[in-house]
Amino acid sequence: MRILISYWGVFLLSFALISCGGSGKTALTVNNSIPAQGDFKSISKKTTNQRAVIQTELSAIEGLNLTPQYDVNAYKLEYLSRDSDDKLVTVSGLLAIPVKDTPSSILSFQHGTTFIDKNAPSFQLKVNTRHPEILLASLGYIVFSPDYIGYGSSKGRKHPYLQKQPSADIVIDMLKAGNHWLDKKNIATNNQLFLTGYSEGGYVTMAALEALERNTGSAGFTVTGAVLGAGPYDLYETLNTLLYKINNLPSFLGKLAQKELERALIPKNAEVDFEKIFLDRYFDKDRQDNVHNWKPSIPLKLFHGEDDKTVPIEGAISTFNTMRGLGADVELVKCATTPADHSPCVRPYLNYMINYFSGLRNDL
Repeated sequence: MRILISYWGVFLLSFALISCGGSGKTALTVNNSIPAQGDFKSISKKTTNQRAVIQTELSAIEGLNLTPQYDVNAYKLEYLSRDSDDKLVTVSGLLAIPVKDTPSSILSFQHGTTFIDKNAPSFQLKVNTRHPEILLASLGYIVFSPDYIGYGSSKGRKHPYLQKQPSADIVIDMLKAGNHWLDKKNIATNNQLFLTGYSEGGYVTMAALEALERNTGSAGFTVTGAVLGAGPYDLYETLNTLLYKINNLPSFLGKLAQKELERALIPKNAEVDFEKIFLDRYFDKDRQDNVHNWKPSIPLKLFHGEDDKTVPIEGAISTFNTMRGLGADVELVKCATTPADHSPCVRPYLNYMINYFSGLRNDL
């Protein structure tokens, strides 16, 4: 069993792979000569996706309730963030902008686990059926989608897998750098920010949401809405459940149990190098990477399948109960497809997220 299966793998199993494009970079002059976290570094030449082409690609995806409204210009954005050793790293992500004259809401989409560098968002400058960012931008959102450390411009560095702080930083730093560039180009936003992601992307989204809410003034962003899909928010409970399901191994077996979890989580032939710190912390009963034990100020939607064998629903149930106990407005939305497993619930999650956010947008 492979744990935390790639979100992209879901689309790879279901749909054709379309090539991506984009080349060249434009640097932006920054007054501060000392590099700082969240600084803009560069942006590629735009790749334009025509609405008709987007619609053609969309027609290959059965059951996704989405109607493109705009052409989309896509860019690879480079910026500075910090790794798990607190070192500044040049990282990258996808910035997708609808071609429209009115201000747009921002939607930050966090991708699921992938073991291949070229599955990262910044390689997806042309619309394809495996990645939703261009499709979401065609609805009128300005879409940010970070690659994460270890992918794109930071390829070769270790990916800080399921670590709370670098997960939050990679999202917030892209929002800072991307908004800086949008301001310079006079591309108008409407001060609405939506956060979403599936699988590892759900975890990363929760880490970013907590950091944004705890540091609203310094980060400069207020979140309008958040939908999180199939993420291991209570990481300790998720790993406990997974470990029990792997040959009923108890955690007290130590290194043997750790090796079993590692084999299940990360394949040996992974192209990207994954840090295993989160496993060390789990076996040390160190819960610092949990992202569920706090009270959001906005309504929070957790989307999960009851039959999920990849990221068991027990972690989402624990998150729901913990947040409700703290007085949060949180809802656990259960995937209605059969079986309600990790991959089959991707499209229902996307449909739910699109519909929920459309009811909160004020840029229509």
